[in-house]
Amino acid sequence: MKKKIFSAVLATALATSVGVPTAFACYGVRAMGMGGAFIAVADDVQSVYWNPAGLANVKEKQFGWQKATNNREGINYIDIFELTMPLENGKSGIGLHYTNNREAAVYGTDSNNYAMNYKSSWWTLSYGEKINDKFAVGVNIRQEKESADGTVEGGITTLGKSSNTTYATDLGLFYKESDKLSYGLLIQDSSGRGKEANWRPAVAYRPDNKTIVAFDVYNATEAYHSKREYSIGIEHKFSDKVAIRVGNYHGSMTYGAGVNVDKNIEINVAHLAKDLGGTNLIGAQTKF
Repeated sequence: MKKKIFSAVLATALATSVGVPTAFACYGVRAMGMGGAFIAVADDVQSVYWNPAGLANVKEKQFGWQKATNNREGINYIDIFELTMPLENGKSGIGLHYTNNREAAVYGTDSNNYAMNYKSSWWTLSYGEKINDKFAVGVNIRQEKESADGTVEGGITTLGKSSNTTYATDLGLFYKESDKLSYGLLIQDSSGRGKEANWRPAVAYRPDNKTIVAFDVYNATEAYHSKREYSIGIEHKFSDKVAIRVGNYHGSMTYGAGVNVDKNIEINVAHLAKDLGGTNLIGAQTKF
């Protein structure tokens, strides 16, 4: 009975949180600095979330880390650890990431329906492979765990530890038309789980070897009966050591920067404004 109540509360809680703005895709400091427009970029360790097909283009072993330094009860993806490894002479790659997705004392839709001391985490295994020099495909297999110390449904409190584990699959496509132009598609929750898949097409343009302009569509088919949203972002490298980023994520501005402290280590920061609550992210990526 407790599990049924917990699942019912969570089904509605996933829509929003009590009293705190929720940003559902604050994944990747570099990507979010670009407004979350990264599906057609997908050229580093963050491909394990944004587009697993991009793993086929990652030439080195990479490790990534991210931490949200504020609003940790109000956003998702508050701590991230990522690992990628190329296979078959750069023709394919695998990735793994652990995400401390959310920790919130109160998480739900309103004061009558919420979970208490809610926690959520993900483990994701990713694989990407080139079909030819231009086209790559990829897949994510994701385990999602949720737990709470109690729930409130319709104002009625039920105490006791509850947990729930589900699995999901994402499909990714990546097409490199030229050195300047690439396309991507992420189909989130393609396995269904009783939900409509979220189709996310994207395009990226590189006018020169220092600049990326990217555009993503979120929820292109308007699944879940919710509106279609857009992301746009720009990254410009001033030198081999410094990059700046700016973007617009679903109507909210984002800003970011990256500094290469040596040829294999990059430190990244991002600030997510307006509806994203002024959230600050810090992270690092290393090649080895």
